[in-house]
Amino acid sequence: MMEKVYVVEDMAVARAALIQSLEDNDYGIAGSAASAEKAWSEIKNTDIDIVLVDINLTGEHDGIWLAQKIRSGRNMPLIFLTAYGDKNTLNQLKALHPNGYLMKPYNEPTLITTISIAIRSFYSSELTRPSEDHSIFIKNRGMQIKLEVAKILYIKSDGNYIDIYSVEGRYTIREKLESFLELLHTISIIRVHQRYAVNTSYIKAISNHAVFLPPASIPVSKKYRENLLQLPELKL
Repeated sequence: MMEKVYVVEDMAVARAALIQSLEDNDYGIAGSAASAEKAWSEIKNTDIDIVLVDINLTGEHDGIWLAQKIRSGRNMPLIFLTAYGDKNTLNQLKALHPNGYLMKPYNEPTLITTISIAIRSFYSSELTRPSEDHSIFIKNRGMQIKLEVAKILYIKSDGNYIDIYSVEGRYTIREKLESFLELLHTISIIRVHQRYAVNTSYIKAISNHAVFLPPASIPVSKKYRENLLQLPELKL
């Protein structure tokens, strides 16, 4: 899955160069802004994996204000960009627990490495096998969340990431679908497609090409359909 980056930089030339570097290294651009106010109006309602924030921005508010908004309103990693390394500035950064910061001028390898480490650390799944109460802890967007296996509805794979849809919400972790299913080690959740696995307990209907877990319709490939129909609880 292509990680989506939001860029906040008030210098147009620097912003364009930064975006170009990200695109050259296979990152998606979720958006960009020159001011903290515009950035926050978009960030709070946009699907973003990480934010790059210049501390000194034109306008009423600076990057510190924006970072405070992000920390209080969204759960995502952020990296500060700054040309100032004085003690006061660094103390302000530390108080906001950034996932990294870059001193200007920085080079492209340092930029990409810093982003990669921040994303990998923040979204790392750190999975363990289900406990006696049939639950697992997953690291989702920086938080350890207890997930009951029985409440998983279905799982969607997007390469190295999976979206877990449960009764209680949706969680995204960095993990391959095959590895996650092996970890769960349950006969209730089975693969029905190269990119999907479903909890058979929630299936309401089956067609030639899909299973239905209202309101979701999950595609079923020919490769997995026969095994699905062999399950005792699904035999007609």
